[in-house]
Amino acid sequence: MKNKLLIAISAIALSLSFACAKKDASLVNTNKGDLKDLPAWVLDPAVKEGVAAVGIASPSKGGIKFQIPKAELDAKANIAATIQSEISRITKDSLRSARINEQDDVEEFFAQATKEVVKNLPLSGVKRLNIFKGEDGTLYVHMMLGNEDYSKFLENSQKTFDARLAKANFGRENINKAEAATKELFKELEEEREKESKPRGM
Repeated sequence: MKNKLLIAISAIALSLSFACAKKDASLVNTNKGDLKDLPAWVLDPAVKEGVAAVGIASPSKGGIKFQIPKAELDAKANIAATIQSEISRITKDSLRSARINEQDDVEEFFAQATKEVVKNLPLSGVKRLNIFKGEDGTLYVHMMLGNEDYSKFLENSQKTFDARLAKANFGRENINKAEAATKELFKELEEEREKESKPRGM
C-alpha cells in the first residue's frame, strides 16, 4: 500500500514539474518573440544623419490617430534629453580646462542654463523615420533631428549661453574664461557630430 502511495505521489510531482517547466518555457519564448518582433531601430535608434530617439504610446481605445501624437511627443522629449546629456557630458571638462575660479558656481550656472536652453529646443525640424505597431497595440515611432538643424541649435545655444554669462554675477575674468570654455564646448560637440555622421574609413 505504501509503495502504491509513493508511486502515485511521485507521478503527481513529476507531472506538476513538467507542467511548470512547460509554462516557464512558454513565457521565455513569448518574451523572446516580443523582442524579436521589434524592429532593430526600437532597440538602437541611433542614426548618422542626426540625433534620433524612439517614442512609445500605449494602446488606445481611440486608435492610432491618438497614439501617433503621444509617441511623437515622447520621441521629441527623448531627443531633447539626449542633447542635454551630450552638452552636460562635455561642459565640466571644458570649464575645468579653462581653470575658472568659483568652479562650483559656474558649473551650477551651466547646468541650469543647459536645462533652460534644451527645454526651449525648437523641435519643428524633427522628422519621423519609422513607425511600428506591436501585436499588443503599443505604437513605436522613430524620429530624428537632422545634423543641419542640430548645428543651428548649437549655434543659437552658444549665443544664449554667452548672453546669460554677460548677465551672470561673476567676475569679469571668470566671464571671459567661461565664454572661451563655451566656444570650446560647442566646437567639440559640433566636431563629434560631424565625426559620427561620416562613414567609417573616412
